[in-house]
Order: sequence, then structure tokens, then C-alpha cells
Amino acid sequence: MKKYFKLISAFLILSSLIYLGCEDFNKVTAPAYSTGSADFSKFVAVGNSLTQGEQSSSVFETGQMYSFPNLIAQQVNTTFEQATISDPGSGGRIEVTVLSPFATVTNTLVGVPTNLTYPAPYNNLGVKGAFLTDVLNTTNANDCYTSNFGVPNPMFDLVLRGTGATQLQLALAQEPTFATLWIGNNDILAFATRGGLFPITDPTQFGTDYNSILDAFNLIGTDLVVANIPNVKQVPFFTTVGPGVGLSLQANQIPGLVYAKTNGTVAMATVDDLFTFKVLVLLTGSSAAGFIGDPTGAYYTVNGIPVPPGVDITQPFGLSPLNPWPNGLILDPDEIVTIDGVIAAYNGIISAAASARNYAVVDVNSLLSQLAVNGLDYNGLHFTSAYVEGGFFSLDGVHPTSQGYAIAANEFIKVINQKYGATIPLIDVSTIPGSLVFSGELSMGKFGIPKIPAGALDNIMF
Repeated sequence: MKKYFKLISAFLILSSLIYLGCEDFNKVTAPAYSTGSADFSKFVAVGNSLTQGEQSSSVFETGQMYSFPNLIAQQVNTTFEQATISDPGSGGRIEVTVLSPFATVTNTLVGVPTNLTYPAPYNNLGVKGAFLTDVLNTTNANDCYTSNFGVPNPMFDLVLRGTGATQLQLALAQEPTFATLWIGNNDILAFATRGGLFPITDPTQFGTDYNSILDAFNLIGTDLVVANIPNVKQVPFFTTVGPGVGLSLQANQIPGLVYAKTNGTVAMATVDDLFTFKVLVLLTGSSAAGFIGDPTGAYYTVNGIPVPPGVDITQPFGLSPLNPWPNGLILDPDEIVTIDGVIAAYNGIISAAASARNYAVVDVNSLLSQLAVNGLDYNGLHFTSAYVEGGFFSLDGVHPTSQGYAIAANEFIKVINQKYGATIPLIDVSTIPGSLVFSGELSMGKFGIPKIPAGALDNIMF
């Protein structure tokens, strides 16, 4: 009998050890976390394509699942509905066709909405192409800001769904307990990507609108984290090609590039100029060989652009002051100074407005500067601002990859943890699939730069 009791006792002790061991194991593999004083029971996000999750010039479901607010929602285990579109998405997605020499193509197919009947406003109210004023005033494609320039934006119809309400109104209607706001990028990016040929939102008006949005959230007691405006000049759209970078046109035996300035004068390109991605079409497209130095006006014929007054198409395109590269393809030093000043003004407004209401700011500006200068290390991966090979930016040279969005989400989480005493775990970026997956050797083509299809980047915006 004593032997029997000893066996029973040993079994109970062993069972206890196994149970305690499993309990300890579970604590290690599934650590508890706290959202601190932040309440994510009703989480909404307001912004533009950076909030919506655009990649490679398209909004598509397999990319949207890695939008930064959706990744945050997953980390805090809260419901988060998005206006998703089946692949290949909203149209114009840039895709890789050849690795060596590197070339892309524009997918002309369009997906369909996959969550259109969701019976409530979406949690993700990011809209591709939204300007700051749109958050307050736009209710459909035809009354958005760009419609004033003949470019209605159907993405508003997808997200707002004919409710007659704006992004802000749909956000407030949900009585959110927590929200993110990342907006204002397009108010300067549209000027930059078009070589200074699109109006900038006046900082005074920017301040009025931004404060109105924050007041609305503050009035209903929503905890809010905002993000500032990155230096748009540091994205690959501007840093991949030009006299000022390693992939230099002048270093590739094309000396004496000249371009038209906004004021009507002509200048010779220097290391202080920035060439937009649209220049890649001229250098690597099917008619590129005829564009550089072409004396027949092929650039204007192929692109359907009327020859500007004073341009002599008998002179070599881009090499003669009488037939210069169009101003819309170049950011000259004066335009760069303007961009720097406006971004500084916008970010000053954002910082002051947030501070006045005790809201936290995610410093995306500093993040992208660090990315451009030294790169970023996350979970054993190294990211830079280099086109394609840097891993952070997608094929349009402006929007992040899935892993890039995960990094952005982590920056928000860091600020949330600090502000609200939370311990939300950071995302393991190495577990996020890279949007740009290649096998074999990657090499660039003519002039050492990638081939981009014509028209792919004509209307790039956040």
C-alpha cells in the first residue's frame, strides 16, 4: 500500500511539474501585453494612400492587409475593416517582368471591391490621392480637390460609398476611442512630382484645416496619434537618376543636359537638380534612343504634348537651350528650396497642433532621413532608400513595400507605448513577406537605371 501511495505521490508531483512547465512555456511563447491607457475597442485611421496601403502604384487586397493601421490592429487584436480591392487592385500596378536587365510593366487589369457591403463605415478611411482639405470637405469623386483640375478621384467613392459624408465625418460617426491621422503629404508631393507645376497648399490654410480636424477628434475625447510629413525629395522617385546621384546621367556620357525652368528661362543640369522618375521613361523606354538628342520632336509626338512656344524641335532634345527638357521633369534648386520650406512649415503646424491637445507625433520625417543616410536595421534586415534593392520602397518609388509598412507601424507602436504606458509588441518585420521577391541576379539596364513603362507614374500621389 505504501508503495502504491508513493507511486501516486510521484505521479502527482510529476503532473504538477509538467503543468507548471507548460504554463511557463506559454508565458514565454505568448507574452501578455498591455495597451496601457489607450483604448482600441473602436480604432479608426484617417489619411491618404499611405494609410490605405498602396504599393507599386495600385491599391490591392494582398497589399492592403499590410497597411500600417491594419498591422497595428492585429497587434492589439481589434476589429479593423478596410475597403479592399481584389488583385491587381485599383489599376496601373507596376510589376517586374525581367530581372536582368531590370524591367517592369504596367498591369492594365483592374480588380473589384471585396468588402463593399460592409454594413458600417470602414475603420480604415485612408483614400489614395487625398489632400488635407479632402478630409474635411470631400464626399465623392467629383467634389474632391483634384477634380478642380479636371481629375476626379473615384477612390473616394470606394471608401465613402455614397454616404454623403466626408472622411472625418465617417470617422467621428463611429465614436472612435483611438485614431491615427497621417495626412498632408500630397499637399506638397503633387508640386514635387510634377516639377513645380501643381499648386502648393498655403501653410496658413494648412494650419486652419489641420487644427479643425484635431479639434473634432478632441471634442469627442478620442485618443489620437498623428504623423508628420517626410522629406519627399528623399524617396527613390527623385533619387534614382540625375546629375546629383551615383547613377549619374553626366557620368554616362550625356553631358550638357538643359531644362526649362518655371520662370521661362533655361538652365544646365547640375548636381543640385533632381530628376523625377518620369525621366526613366525617356531613358529606357522603347523610344528612348530617339529622345536624347533627337532633332525631330519625337518626345512631343510620342507623349502627345504640344510643342511649347520658343522650342525649336530641329535642335537636339534635352541638349540644346532651344529644345530643353520640360520643367515638369526636373526639380531645380529654387523649387527644392520651396519644398524644404513648405515641409518645415507643415511639420511645425502638425507639432504645435498636436502638442496643444496633448496628442503624440510620429516623426516619419526623421525616420526617412535616417533611411536615406544610414539605412534602417529591423529584425536582422537592412533597409535603405535605394530603388528596388533597398527593400523599403515599392516599384513606384514613393509608397512602401509590405515590410516598409511594417516599419511604419512599429514607429506608431513605439510612440503609442511611450505615450500611453502600453507594452504593445513590435512587429517582427522579418515575418512580413517582402513585396519585391527576386531570384537570380538583379542588374539594371541602359545607363545603369531601371526600365519603367510610359505613363506608369504620370499621376503619382500619396
